[in-house]
Amino acid sequence: MPIISFAFNKINVEKKKAIEAPLKVKTSIKISNLKEEEIKKDLFLKFSFEYNVDYETDQGSITLGGDLLYAGPRDELEKIYKEWKKTKKFSPEISKDVLNNIFIRCNVKALFFEQEANLPPHIVLPRLQQAAVNTAVKKRKAGDYIG
Repeated sequence: MPIISFAFNKINVEKKKAIEAPLKVKTSIKISNLKEEEIKKDLFLKFSFEYNVDYETDQGSITLGGDLLYAGPRDELEKIYKEWKKTKKFSPEISKDVLNNIFIRCNVKALFFEQEANLPPHIVLPRLQQAAVNTAVKKRKAGDYIG
């Protein structure tokens, strides 16, 4: 089932003091609400979320909130909504789709805002490393060339 819309409605970035070592960063995501939304006789589920990045010992934080519209067959969406109303949970399949989409979009935005606020990245970014020089190659002399 596809996600047809994603929008932020809350963005809060705060650097409270200079970043000190050791740095601990915690991320969390919460689905705060789920509503049925009817648009032109089609039923959608509107997931409201909040994504947080906290730099521990109160050094900084990022909060991103928003809504995501989820489409699918009406009977399945009604079933998901009824389950949410009863237990505040939904199936692992739906959870995977919704949460992965939120994580991907929020991680990218959080990285942007971290750069703007001069906060360190909350995730480990890939880095190039210098390859180890083979010592056998390093010790060769010009006279060893066999070409």
